[in-house]
Amino acid sequence: MKIALLSTNFDLGGAAIVTRRLTDALRESGHDARMIVARPGGAVKGDPSVMAVDRIKWIPPFLAERAELFLEGVSRKNLFKVSTGRYGVGLDRHPFVLEADAVMVNWASQGFLSLTSLDNILATGKPVIYTMHDLWPATSLCHLPGECRHYSDGSGCALCPFFNGKRGKRGETLRKSVAALKRRVFASDNLHLVAVSNWQREQAIAGDILAGKDIAVIPHPFPVDLYQPGEKITPNGKRLIVMAAARLDDPVKDLPAAVDALNTFAWEYPALADNVEVAFVGALRDNSELKRLRLPYRHHGLLSPDSLRDLYARATVVLSSSKYETMGATLMEGMAAGAIPVTYGDAGQTDIVTDGVNGFIAPVHTPASLAFALSLAIQTANALPSEEFSPAFLHEQVATRFSPTIIAARYLSIIGG
Repeated sequence: MKIALLSTNFDLGGAAIVTRRLTDALRESGHDARMIVARPGGAVKGDPSVMAVDRIKWIPPFLAERAELFLEGVSRKNLFKVSTGRYGVGLDRHPFVLEADAVMVNWASQGFLSLTSLDNILATGKPVIYTMHDLWPATSLCHLPGECRHYSDGSGCALCPFFNGKRGKRGETLRKSVAALKRRVFASDNLHLVAVSNWQREQAIAGDILAGKDIAVIPHPFPVDLYQPGEKITPNGKRLIVMAAARLDDPVKDLPAAVDALNTFAWEYPALADNVEVAFVGALRDNSELKRLRLPYRHHGLLSPDSLRDLYARATVVLSSSKYETMGATLMEGMAAGAIPVTYGDAGQTDIVTDGVNGFIAPVHTPASLAFALSLAIQTANALPSEEFSPAFLHEQVATRFSPTIIAARYLSIIGG
């Protein structure tokens, strides 16, 4: 089977990386799967699984979309938080898309795949899978609405915090026209929507555009074989807690909440805290939050993939204090390396972590709740060895649910491959 996977980027961003993993898994399953990309990045020249469009074709629609958004009232800082889907490179006319038996749309925004091109592809009748790497299909324009609920209040995003002007009214006509186009295109019978977590699915169907739409849930493929548990006691006899993010100061990651929880843990559970140290991984402009921490810590900054895997291998706990996660990649990475995940549990994290089975979930967003979950994880690690919660068990939890071959098979079942 010939399968075209559409992705703006080859290796820039999480959506592109997991699309590459899926492409490789489909090819290993015997299918002619190829990524069609706008930014080839680190793709190897001549790789038959990657097809880059001519940048001369992509740059004009990319700039046109940014210009329209700016003129409609989107500030510079928000220009890449929204997309219209009104401009593209004509992917419906791409030779491999025309040849393909099925098309998989991944993150293909920023002037790459237009809604018109998607509509034309759907008109051929071939199966199209649209994987939602964010909530753009469910909103008028934005990729991540955060705490904004205008996409689900029946107004068609009449008010939008990403637009300047009185109460976000500027750009209202544009938002309503795009929402109407999405509503028509996404109603196609041969379009199969996929969410990467149950939480994301619930958020999507709460919106006006996808209300009542059948959405499957298929998690990201994960290269579990690259992650192996290591020695869980550091050379100085400590248990290591790791918190990682591309940007630790991203408000969604809620670093202050992590520091508050760790300080509460140190205060409430001193016997456990005496044998703990913390590692933070990710970009951080201001380290004043970390200076509040009562536990010994080290900020590693951004690490190479190999170095991060080595850190996870030595970790006893992988910690997330995020307000929400579409899925929770760092929890999966830590688990694959044998670390016990500790997290809040009102978003996509619950598709990875089952409280008391393969990790611990804090039921409410308070320092005390997360600190208690952390104490349970450290106590459990100290009580090992046992099969339950062992590093090997945690690794197997990821391998049996998220390996690329398993995820590829789930996608193929949708299109009958």
